[in-house]
Amino acid sequence: MIKNLADYFDANQEIYLAEVSYNRIETNKRAEGYLINCTDSITVDANENVARISVKRTLNFEPEGMFKLSVTYGAILRFNEKKKYEHNWRNINLAKEFEKHGDFVLGNLMNRISLLISEITSSFGQSPIVLPPTIISEEKI
Repeated sequence: MIKNLADYFDANQEIYLAEVSYNRIETNKRAEGYLINCTDSITVDANENVARISVKRTLNFEPEGMFKLSVTYGAILRFNEKKKYEHNWRNINLAKEFEKHGDFVLGNLMNRISLLISEITSSFGQSPIVLPPTIISEEKI
């Protein structure tokens, strides 16, 4: 584990909205209640100069109904020139490293994802779905 992960990257981060998918589901079946499923995934692709991190949050319901929604934000992080050769980045599970020690970038991405989901879900006439801006992993469930 790399506890000081932020030290290996420059302070400047290029943040971008990568994808939004919203599909309203029309159904004639009425359920007594719905269970909302929220899943997050992190992917990281790194080369010798940059790490590209992508965070996707997906919402759907059981039983299937109402809508399916996913929002993906990304960030491009440049390696710190003085420290980038201290590790062989291709042999490290960077997705796990960022999940454990990546708050310096994940906080920004998850804040944006949570805000956008709230805005989108408020557009269908009900109260918005406001989710915490933290990564929801299988270990936390």
